Parts: sequence; structure tokens; C-alpha cells
Amino acid sequence: MTGELIPETRDRILEGALQAMGRVGLRRLTMADVATAARLSRGTVYRYFPSKEDLLAVLAEYERDRFSEGLRRSLAEEKGRPGLEALAEYLMKYLREHPALTLMIDTEPAFVLGFFRRQLPVFHRIADDLLGEPMEQARPVRDGRVNVAELNELLLRVVLSVFLVPGESSATAGVLEGVLDSLVRLAGAPPGRRGPSTARQ
Repeated sequence: MTGELIPETRDRILEGALQAMGRVGLRRLTMADVATAARLSRGTVYRYFPSKEDLLAVLAEYERDRFSEGLRRSLAEEKGRPGLEALAEYLMKYLREHPALTLMIDTEPAFVLGFFRRQLPVFHRIADDLLGEPMEQARPVRDGRVNVAELNELLLRVVLSVFLVPGESSATAGVLEGVLDSLVRLAGAPPGRRGPSTARQ
């Protein structure tokens, strides 16, 4: 019965699904993999999600909420810092610590790119909702060179490019990281202070 379902168990299954996807990929993912990662029985997983398709449909919403809530907490902890800098740092942390995306870049690049295409508008809306006022005060917006939507778009695309370019010693990765630092400083980070640390971990 739906009334017997426990939200904490549902979230545990979804987190397990993300971890399992990072190990075996989307195409090879089974409900048994999810159950193992979540440390639950397959019967429990099927009680919450009757099929893999049902699980993946809910997982998309869960990922959106996970991103939004994480950014909200990050901004609450970093009061007083430029909004654009806090957003860039959170985005890089979210991507690099994601339980599935980092490991799937090489094994299932089409899935990762498709994920970003679907999520980019979601990232935009969340950033607009949480950072609309700070972004309006960013120097390029105040000077009339870009509007908030354009600045939001530029930041998100540069962050995604930094994440997707492989190799710690890649010259292109270094250029992109420099662009991200410069963009954040240009948008209003305090003089003499670097923007978000984008060094590969």
C-alpha cells in the first residue's frame, strides 16, 4: 500500500540507484544492482518501484530536488560571498562528487550529455530562483553587457565544459578553468581574491 511506503527508504533506493549506475552504467543497471547498492532486498525495491522505468522516472525528479536543496544549503552556509562565486563552486562540487556522472563520462558519454541537456534548463531555473538578486548586481549585468539569463547561461556552460574536459594536464582544461576564474572575478568577486577552485581532484 502506498501509505506504508517510507520516504527515507525511497530516498535510500534512489541513492543506491545512482551509486549502482556509477558502477555498471545505465544500460546494464538492474533492480538487483540497485537493491545491493541500497542494502535492501529486491522485494523492498520492487515494492517502491515496480520497474526500472518507474525508478528512472522518479530518479530524474529526485536529482532535481537533490541539486536544488544542496545549492540552497550551500548558499545559506556562505552568506556574504558573491552569489556567482558560490554558485560556481557548488556546481563544480555537485558534478565532481556525483555518484554516477563522473564514472559514466567514459563508459556512457551519450547518457551524460543527454543528462546535461535535460538538466540545463532545470539548473537555470534553480539558479534564477535562488540567485536572481545577486546576479542582477554582478558587474557585467550592471554595466549592461549581458542580462541575468545570459550570465547564468555563460556560467553554466563554462562549468560544464570544465567538468567534461578530461585529463589533469590538459591545456584546454587549464584554459577553461582560467576562464571560469576570470568570469567569477569579473562578475564581482572581491579584488585580489580568486574565484572558485577548479583544480582537478
